[in-house]
Amino acid sequence: MRRVSTGSKILLVTGLLLFIDLFLPWQRVCVDFGGFGGGCASANGFSGLGILVALLVIALLVWEGLLIAGVNINMGTTSPALISAVLAGATALFTIILFLTRLSEVSYGAFIGLILALVLAYGAYVRFNESKVTTPPPAV
Repeated sequence: MRRVSTGSKILLVTGLLLFIDLFLPWQRVCVDFGGFGGGCASANGFSGLGILVALLVIALLVWEGLLIAGVNINMGTTSPALISAVLAGATALFTIILFLTRLSEVSYGAFIGLILALVLAYGAYVRFNESKVTTPPPAV
């Protein structure tokens, strides 16, 4: 794990936690019918736009896993760190949108997801800046 960059570590851990968080309740609605009873229902993060978030998280985890495994992928002039940053940024963006669409009856899973989305956005920023850092040319 020493050769894995800080940005990759942030993306992997946060992506895995976000995927697990999608199983938690993101929205909860309770109804009371007076003396006739009532009940509560909840929806996890996979409902609605959450499916896109789950697919983006899976793509991010697979992509970072391939990079850590050392698989050589020819992408032309596009850097692998840029693709990681775009995947992480898109995941964070759609997670924040998912949170905002659940504001009517938000549950604890949505708040955890929002925090993880912000950390994932920071990880995307770190990962993108790592691609800009180059080693100095050898001294002559």
